[in-house]
Amino acid sequence: MIRLAWRTLSGRRASWAASFVALVLALVMTTACAVLLESSTRADSPAERYAAADVVVGGQPFVPRAEELRTTLDRLPSVERAVPELSFPTTAVDASGRTVEAPWDGPSLGHSWESAVLGPFALRAGRAPGGDREVVLDSALAGRLGARVGGTVRLTGPDGLRPYQVSGIADPPRKPARQYAVFHTPREAERLAASAQPVRALGVLAKGGADPLALRRQVETAVDGLYGDDSGTVVVASGAGRADAEFWDVPSPASVLSSLVGTFGALSLFVAGFVVSGTLTLAVAGRLTEIGLLRAVAATKGQIRRMIAVEILLVTAAAALLGVPGGVGVAALLHRVLVNGEVLPPSFPLSVGPLAPWATVVLASVVAQLAAFAAARRASRVRPVEVLRESAAPAPRLGWRRVLLGVCVLAGAGGCLGAVAAGRLDGGGGTAESMVLVLMVGVALLAPLICRVAGAVLLIPVRPLLPRDGALAVRNLLRQHVRLAATVTPLVLSVSLTGTLLCVPLVTSQGAQQAEHERLVADHVVSAAGPGIAPGFAERAARLPGVAAASGQLSVGGELSRADAGGGDAASVIGGSLVAMREEAVPRLLDLGVHDGSLDRLGGTSVALGDSAAASLGVTVGDRVRVDWDDGGRDTYRVAAVYARDRGFADALLPRSSAARHAASPLDDTVLVRTAPGADRSAVERELQALAADFPGARVGDGDTGSASGSGANLFVLLLLIMINLFTAVSVVNTLSMATAGRRREFALLRLAGAQSAQVLRMLAWEAVLTCAVALLLAALVCGSVLVPLSIALTGSAVPALAGGPLTALAAGAPVITVATVTLAGLLALRSSAATPGGLARAVS
Repeated sequence: MIRLAWRTLSGRRASWAASFVALVLALVMTTACAVLLESSTRADSPAERYAAADVVVGGQPFVPRAEELRTTLDRLPSVERAVPELSFPTTAVDASGRTVEAPWDGPSLGHSWESAVLGPFALRAGRAPGGDREVVLDSALAGRLGARVGGTVRLTGPDGLRPYQVSGIADPPRKPARQYAVFHTPREAERLAASAQPVRALGVLAKGGADPLALRRQVETAVDGLYGDDSGTVVVASGAGRADAEFWDVPSPASVLSSLVGTFGALSLFVAGFVVSGTLTLAVAGRLTEIGLLRAVAATKGQIRRMIAVEILLVTAAAALLGVPGGVGVAALLHRVLVNGEVLPPSFPLSVGPLAPWATVVLASVVAQLAAFAAARRASRVRPVEVLRESAAPAPRLGWRRVLLGVCVLAGAGGCLGAVAAGRLDGGGGTAESMVLVLMVGVALLAPLICRVAGAVLLIPVRPLLPRDGALAVRNLLRQHVRLAATVTPLVLSVSLTGTLLCVPLVTSQGAQQAEHERLVADHVVSAAGPGIAPGFAERAARLPGVAAASGQLSVGGELSRADAGGGDAASVIGGSLVAMREEAVPRLLDLGVHDGSLDRLGGTSVALGDSAAASLGVTVGDRVRVDWDDGGRDTYRVAAVYARDRGFADALLPRSSAARHAASPLDDTVLVRTAPGADRSAVERELQALAADFPGARVGDGDTGSASGSGANLFVLLLLIMINLFTAVSVVNTLSMATAGRRREFALLRLAGAQSAQVLRMLAWEAVLTCAVALLLAALVCGSVLVPLSIALTGSAVPALAGGPLTALAAGAPVITVATVTLAGLLALRSSAATPGGLARAVS
């Protein structure tokens, strides 16, 4: 069987060339993703500030009852001492007034000098801070600021910028790569932390000769004994786990890469599977004459299937020789692009092991064999007497199982999209993008049937308007809708996927801006360009002349539940988004669409809930709810109001006076300011601009709290779309070339009937244009099926925002590629299709 497959491949190199190219490109894409994914799993994220600690007890965000825990740990026999670690956000400003951000989206944190021993941070110059206006910087931050011992730096605090004198510069043995560190005196650090529980972690230093495992067990026992059932509010970590405790709220470069590559890889695999399946199906369908002749000489169905399976296995093995090295090269290129785009640090390694290449080869083989089995199953059933009929006009009928599955898939996707439009299902979080893939599965299953219907609906009405070449092209497409489906499917996939990935963020942003516009009463919105805005900004803004009200919006972590719910009643607990504001300023800054109760009743012991949270908890005005804070605390509030405009805002609005002490960070996300009646709005804006000079990262606007998405994510999405569209373009070229080359007999018959070569080429050009028209209309239908329900749910309008430029370029490029491909392939085919009996015989053979 292998010898027969090899002889067949040798004799039909042209027919397998398209499949070979498709498999090579699929292997390049999947190998690149697999190598990057393997690199993310192999990359380590070592501890930096906690490198010298043998065990770390970390809070998320705070360690409750930290002093009690410290005393308990100091008494353990294997512990030399337990060191509390205070951390709080801080931002430095350089000489030009620009904020200095930490590398690779890491934190820029202030600490107490007492915790420097956990690094251990050793002084390389100067001395420890001796006064509250002195600091020690790590060498990387000092270099960015151009600071030296004895110089002055400006750092943010709760009340804005303050000058500090640099008393020393320190580094641990391994310099921090993901953060900046600033060390204050213990008293100044507690003031700047501005929290009732400022300790973020305790580092445990072991006595000499202590067993690390025994030490960890002792610490875990002590934590369980102190906190009891609430021991889950802290984590005990050692070894590599110390980095997770240190950067618990900051994604590592490895996790960022794995998240991006996971999405990239899933989409690439999806596209590759579609393209490879379609190409292999068309390649097998073009060999019906050969297969029928083999059946005529007593070849069995099983032998035909095994022959095709072996052929495809050999083609896959040959493609792997080019695709795997090419994928490694593409992975190296993507790695360099991500490093240059500051998505990954330069020290992040690209790991190329045996797992990723072998996994991609096995995966490609499985996909190719499944596609081959589906194509060979029908081809092996061809009767010898039906060879000519089958090869001239492939049977258009689909199996009932395939039709039923396709209808079920489309019906399921339609139900989900209907739920999105009705607001019963969130269209964010990748739901819309996932629905495109589901719709494409349904379209691919029913592609011949859909193309047959689309041809009847779209092409027949325009046939009288076309010239004779165009009318003949319409007839060809209507009769060969299987061939039409093979070309249309990858085009629909490319355009619909690109359109959705480009337009969903626009629709989401439009919905967020509309909801914000409906909700805001404030005249000015001060947004944060960095980690946040110090609380002193809102306090000073409220005292400016002409300001009626001002408040920051502070995000707080916690879970909501009914106050009367039992401990085991998990259904009554929701992990909602919580926002704290100055309660007296809320009615003058926000119009939340309150339909029950009043925001005027919001006070130190009351809370306002959004519709979804109130419905989930089953509470209304007057009922009591409990908030279990992330720092281990717990408070009970009475519901003062229920509001409807909770989308994109918060599930619960809490009084700042009681909630702020539980926030992981004291920095506000935004600050809202309302101008007093009769006051000059522009004058207030100038005052706010002047105030923002003391608070780095504060940006004064007029009601837009939207923020730009990360440039790294945008870069990766752009790379994803470019690679998918290039792959699809090559696959379309392959499919058209193979389909056109297989029509030599048809071209010879047309030439014998008197058609000129130019007429045949014009017919092919019309076929290409009409094929693109059908594909673009189907792609618009798929995109509209996703974007319209999402737009209705988010904006109330059935007209979604569109990325006009890229979509126009894609729609214009598709006909150019298809027309050029069929014209070139037609010219090559016509050279061997002379209108003579001998030429016809050669074309048939």
